[in-house]
Amino acid sequence: MKSVSSYSRLRARVILLAVVVALYLLYYKYSNNDNDTSNYSPHLLYADLHQKEEQTGRKFLESLHLIDSQKDPKFVLFRQHEGADFGNQVQEILLHHHLALQSSRFYIYQPFDWKSRNEHLPLSAFLLGATEERAVPASFFEELCPKGSEDVVHIKIQASQEELWDTALSALRREERCIVVDNPIVDTTYLSSPAAQAIWPLFQKYLARWFRWSPQILDIVERRQTQLNLRRHFSNLKGEPYLALHLHRKEFIDYCKTAAHQKAGFTNWANLPSILSTTLAPQLNSRNESSVMEHCYPSLFRVMDAIDLQIRRKPYLRTIHIIHDGIALTDLWKLETALKNPERAHRAGWTYGPIKSLTHSAMLPRESGDSDFLVGADAELARRAEVFIGNGYSSLSSYIIALRMGGDLVAAGIPEDITLL
Repeated sequence: MKSVSSYSRLRARVILLAVVVALYLLYYKYSNNDNDTSNYSPHLLYADLHQKEEQTGRKFLESLHLIDSQKDPKFVLFRQHEGADFGNQVQEILLHHHLALQSSRFYIYQPFDWKSRNEHLPLSAFLLGATEERAVPASFFEELCPKGSEDVVHIKIQASQEELWDTALSALRREERCIVVDNPIVDTTYLSSPAAQAIWPLFQKYLARWFRWSPQILDIVERRQTQLNLRRHFSNLKGEPYLALHLHRKEFIDYCKTAAHQKAGFTNWANLPSILSTTLAPQLNSRNESSVMEHCYPSLFRVMDAIDLQIRRKPYLRTIHIIHDGIALTDLWKLETALKNPERAHRAGWTYGPIKSLTHSAMLPRESGDSDFLVGADAELARRAEVFIGNGYSSLSSYIIALRMGGDLVAAGIPEDITLL
C-alpha cells in the first residue's frame, strides 16, 4: 500500500505541474502576444512628434544667423544601415552624432527605421540627445543643401580599421557646407575590432553628456520599476535592488553555430579590456568552436555559476530581472526552481538564502502603444540594475554595457558589476 500511495502522490504532483505549466503558457501567450496589433505604433503620437521636430528644426535654423560663431554652419548626412535591429541602429545613430559634434558639423538626423513594419518613425520618439544638440531633421536637407550646389559633396570614407575614425574626422573637416557620407562606416566589424577601443574614452564622455531616452521609453521604465518593485541603483526610492540578466537564447542558436564555424569573437563594446576581464571562466577561445558555443549559447549551469558569483559578492540582492528576449519558458521554470531552492542556495554560499523574486517583462500586460518602446525600456532597466549579466555575442548586451559605463550611472557601471557569460 505504501508504494501505491507514493505512486499516487507522484502522479498527483506531475499532473499539478502540468496544469501549472499549461496555465503559465496561456498567461504568457495572452499577456505577451506579439501579434496583437492594438499595441502597435501610436500614430497620433508619431504625427505630433514629427510636427514638433519640424518646428524645432525651423526655429533652430532661423536662430543661426543670430549666433556669430554659426554664420557659416556646416552639415553632415550619414548613410545608415538598413534593416538593423534596435540596439545596433541606436548605437550607429549615437556614433554618427558623436562624429558630427567632433567635426564641428550639424548632424542631419533621419527617421528611425522600424523594419518589422517597414515604417520610418520620428527619431525623437526614441532618442533626445541626437535630435537636440546641433541637430536638424533630414526633411530640411534639400533646403540646407540644394541639389547641384558646389557646396554639397558626396564622399566615401574608406580606411583601415586603425585609421577609420581619424580619416572620417579629417574628411568631415573639409570646407564644403554639406557633406553626404555615402557608405556605412561604424559597422559591427569595426566596433568589434581593437581599433574601436581607441574611440571609447571620448564616446563614453559623449554618452554621459548627450545620451537620453525619450519620455515614452522612460514612462514605461518607471511604470515597470513600480509594478515589479525594482529599485534603480544608487537610488533611495522604494523597491528591491536587482540583478539584470540577458541570455539571448531562443533563435540565437543558429547565430551561435555560425559564429562558432567562423571562429568569431565577442561583439562591439564587449571587447573592451575592462569588460573582457569580467568574462566567467573559462575565458573565450574564439579559435575553438566548443568555446564559442559555450559563451554564445551558455548552459543553464553556466548561467547559474554567473549568478552565484555575483550574489556571493552582493548577498543582499534578492531579485533577478530577465530582460525581454532572454529565455524560453521551460528554461525560465528551471532557473526559477533552482534560484528559489534553499538547499542549493546554501551549497552555493548565498548568505541570505534563495532569492525572493524572479521577474521578467512578460509578467506585465502591455498597454496600448507600448510595443515599439519595449526594447529600449528593457535596455534602460538593465542599465539601472545593480548588477548586469549579459552575453558577449549579443549586440544588445554590448549596447547595455556601453550605457552602463557611460551615461549618468558611471559608478554603477564598474566592471565588477558586470559578468559576461
